[in-house]
Parts: sequence; C-alpha cells; structure tokens
Amino acid sequence: MLQNQSRYRRFGGVRPDQERESVASLTAAVRDQYSSDADIEALVLSALAQQSDGLDTPDILELRTQLDVAVDEQAPLRQQVRTVLAAIASTMTRWEQTGRRA
Repeated sequence: MLQNQSRYRRFGGVRPDQERESVASLTAAVRDQYSSDADIEALVLSALAQQSDGLDTPDILELRTQLDVAVDEQAPLRQQVRTVLAAIASTMTRWEQTGRRA
C-alpha cells in the first residue's frame, strides 16, 4: 500500500506542468462519468485508482472514508477535481506524518 506516496502528494514536490497534466488527465476521466448528481469525490478516487500504481483498493477505500471536501458544485469541473485532489493529498500527507505504512 502507498508504495509510491510521494508521487501523489500535494504537488509541493511536483512541477506545475506535472500538476496540470495530472489534473487534466483525471478531469478527462471524470468528465466521462460526470453528471449533475454525480459524487465528484467518488469519481476522482475511481479515476485515481485506475491511473495509479501506488494506491491499492484498501487505500482508496480509506481515502474515501477520510475525505472531507467542500466542493463548489458551481465551479468548473477542473476546479472541482483539483479541490478533491488537494484533499486527497492532504490526507496522504497526514498518513505519512503519522507513519501510516503497509
């Protein structure tokens, strides 16, 4: 689990162009399943799980239970995805700080 945590950490160690690529890629994946009543957190987590080598099912399920995100439903989809990713990164940073490792 979380063998490659730093790859998904909130973009402090990631170049801005890499962050944009990640957000764009996840936004495209979410857009395919997006509707006005969609659970954006679940869609982002699903897309992240599909694109990730470092997150396994227990990680995704734990992230889902720990996420507390106030997503502006009026914001563009890209901004909604970015908001959820920031919450995911924050949660994963807390995991690293508390020594959560598989």
